[in-house]
Parts: sequence; C-alpha cells; structure tokens
Amino acid sequence: MSDNFLEKQQIRNLPPYGKLFVGIFTSLMLLVCFWAVWIFYETSGKVGEGDLPLYLKADSVMTDSASLHEELVKDIEEIASDSEAVQAPVWDSFDAGEDIPLDSAEVARIALMALAQQKEIDAAQHVEEESHFRHNLGLAHTHVNGQTLLFFAIGFVFLFTSAPVTTKKILFWLFGLTIVAHTVGLTGQGYCWVYDDLLAISGVLLLGIIAYMAFLIFVDLGKKPVNE
Repeated sequence: MSDNFLEKQQIRNLPPYGKLFVGIFTSLMLLVCFWAVWIFYETSGKVGEGDLPLYLKADSVMTDSASLHEELVKDIEEIASDSEAVQAPVWDSFDAGEDIPLDSAEVARIALMALAQQKEIDAAQHVEEESHFRHNLGLAHTHVNGQTLLFFAIGFVFLFTSAPVTTKKILFWLFGLTIVAHTVGLTGQGYCWVYDDLLAISGVLLLGIIAYMAFLIFVDLGKKPVNE
C-alpha cells in the first residue's frame, strides 16, 4: 500500500455515510476512554477506610507475619520466666475458680499452639499471594487482548488521516510500547512501587494517545474533500 494510495483514500474524501461510520466509531472509542477513567476512579481513586494511613485508623491491627512471630516469642518467654504466672481460673465445683500455676509442660503446650497458629497464618498468606499473582496474570491477559484490538481498530482508521507520516510513526510506536508497559505493570501490580507507577503512567499515556488520535480523526472529518 503506497503513500499515494493512502492520500487518495483519506477520511476527508469519504462519502457522507463513510464519515458517519468513522465518526460513530471514533465517538465510541472516546466512550471507552471515559469508561476506563471511571473504572479506575471507582477501584483506585476513592480512599476507603481500609486505605487510610495507620495514624488515622481507629484500631490499627498488626498484620506483618514477622512482627507477629516476634511478639509471640516475647510473650512465651515472659510467661516462662515469671514464676508467679498462672492460668485463668476454672470456675467449676472442683476448682472453685482457683488460679492454676503454670508449669513447664503447660508453657511448652502454649508455645506449640502458638507456632501452629503462626504456620497457618504463613500458609494462608502464601496462598493469598499466589492467588493475587494469578489474578494479575489473568487481568493483564484480558487487557492486552482488548488494547491490541483497540490499537488495530483506531490505528487502521488513523492510517487514513492527513496527519504527517512522522506523526503516524511516532504514535504507532508509542501506542504499541505503552500497551506492553501497561501489561507488565498489571502483572506486577501490588508487588513493587515500580510496577504500580508503570501501570499508572502507561494507563494515562494510553488514554492520551487514543484521545489525540480521535481528535485528529475528527479534524479530518470536518475537512472538505480534496478535488482530484
């Protein structure tokens, strides 16, 4: 397909029904961009109670596994070193609520129970991380499919605009590389700030590129046909 052929088939030379089709298509592309921004705002833009910093939360809960383990070890060591430590009283007809002294066997039992609970927490966190990564992979695959179709659709229409060849090359390269960057960012989302920043920046770039290409298409739709 030569440059001369593309110039003859420019959008400005389309019949009215052809311009109508291109105009509706481009408007729908802008609707896709608007909906993408709306979704991002609903999922990441709003600040919920769970996203507040620790100093603003009413009850800050320790969730770090290593910190929990250290606290458990300190508690057990403190109990074992305290000769006056007792268990909670048992209120029945035999014990009558009397304190029960802690012996070494009971301390060992408490320690084993605490370690078992800690292992369960670690296992649950590991499963959650694997599930999160699989979720990221699936989301990235879905997005790269949709964005590739968008690249082809609006890129094909933009191919027939009167924009300079250099502008077309830059936008096509930038569009394609941004899709790749967005896919990488989605895959690593939540694991490192680099992926999160890459995801945000590439998302803004994608919307900006599509909006700019749509603007140039609308400009061509408003031009008069070239007389041959």
